[in-house]
Amino acid sequence: MAPVVMVAPFALGLDAGAAYVVALIIGVLLMGKGLATTTLISGRGAPQGLRISAHVDVDLGIALAAAVSALGFAVVGEMAAGGFFAVVAAVQGLLAVTTRYSARA
Repeated sequence: MAPVVMVAPFALGLDAGAAYVVALIIGVLLMGKGLATTTLISGRGAPQGLRISAHVDVDLGIALAAAVSALGFAVVGEMAAGGFFAVVAAVQGLLAVTTRYSARA
């Protein structure tokens, strides 16, 4: 989902320059979260990687950040950006609540 979030504002032609920045920040957080968890599970990463138990909290936090961004863009009149981040928040929230968080042995 991270590459889509980072590229979509450019592809959709959103007017707000702030939408580009917020999308890049959310995309980088999504990518970093996934990489940190994957390296810890595979055993190839540093032991300070993101624990699986914390993964759900980060997922929900990113969904909340996207929802707050959507509300902020809607308040200032950037409805396209607000709608985009509302979709991102909904998708991220659905992924967070439907994912079974467990490490494979």
